[in-house]
Amino acid sequence: TSIMSGEDPHGHGVPRNGFPVPADLPLLAERLQAAGWQTRAVVGASPLAADMGLSRGFDAYDDRVGTRVRLRYEDSADRVTRRALASVRAARRDRPLFLFVHYFDPHSPWSSAPDDVQARFVDDLGAAVEEPGPLIEAARAGQLTETQSRRARGMYLAEVAWTDRALGTLLDGLEAEGRMADSLVVLAGDHGEALDDPGLAPYGHGLDADLAAIHVPLIVAGRGRFQTPEGRVVDQPVRLMDVAPTILARVGLDPHIGHGRDLGPTWSGVSEPAPPSFAEATKPHGLSRSPDGWNNLLFDRSVAFDGYLLTRTPWRREGPRLFRLAAGQPPAEPDPERVALLDGLLARWDAAAPPWRDETMDAGTREALEALGYLEAGQTP
Repeated sequence: TSIMSGEDPHGHGVPRNGFPVPADLPLLAERLQAAGWQTRAVVGASPLAADMGLSRGFDAYDDRVGTRVRLRYEDSADRVTRRALASVRAARRDRPLFLFVHYFDPHSPWSSAPDDVQARFVDDLGAAVEEPGPLIEAARAGQLTETQSRRARGMYLAEVAWTDRALGTLLDGLEAEGRMADSLVVLAGDHGEALDDPGLAPYGHGLDADLAAIHVPLIVAGRGRFQTPEGRVVDQPVRLMDVAPTILARVGLDPHIGHGRDLGPTWSGVSEPAPPSFAEATKPHGLSRSPDGWNNLLFDRSVAFDGYLLTRTPWRREGPRLFRLAAGQPPAEPDPERVALLDGLLARWDAAAPPWRDETMDAGTREALEALGYLEAGQTP
């Protein structure tokens, strides 16, 4: 939702999966559609089903992921690519095309990648770990072996490599269809994944707002009239809420959507210092309602600013923790002034959070989110 709206969670009002996008929230696809663009989407998992609201503004929204594969409601990367290319072939050629493609494979269980990809990363495929449950139990008990850790990391990397291969096939297919001469490709991850990282909830995401969860890829590559510099690395923090304004600016439309910013100046070397970047966790499941309002106020939260990241976890009654962004480690010496500055930014962000949001969902949506691990059986969102 942040990618499509230019807002952070407090701005768009979607606390986590299972909550539909507010009907009055302006979305990127709506802006492009109104400007005459064809808008088509292909999604790889049920959290982005059309009835969740991100389908607004799309001429075609393919969310056919209802087949259960080992209790997962998702489609594998190769099939997502085939569906995406079929959607492109159905599009007209006399109007510009906006294509949104959503891949899901790096989520656990890590079993989508074929053997030839897994073999590059896992020593013993016959003993490879696929389900996270035993790994989580072993890690929490301090009994995770080096072999388990290595295999799990290999399985995860295999899923990433498999998705990368599917993305390459998509780009090759778009080239073959004559769609790349004047093109803008934006690749982003919506969150990271903790493996057996020290200090984090093992093998998953949603419980932490640390770097493992919020430091994600963002690649912008343009050709022709959307040309971008090749090989340029931007070393200042940027936000997923900046993606929509950046796309609008590149295609010549008003970039103002939500509270994001156009990132074009960052790769031109003329940008202002990065604003604070805020993030919040969406778990643990079953935690009681916050007495202060917004659904996520008790969960882990963080702010990145001026080279540092500060996190705090209200439900654990833990004080703030400070990290250097570049190293991902605490500073060598205590820095109470910086802690006070960042903690104040986070407090002001929380003070402006929206009110508590109640939500009910139909049985099908609940079952799909439970199968993907986003809800526990019987949990109230």
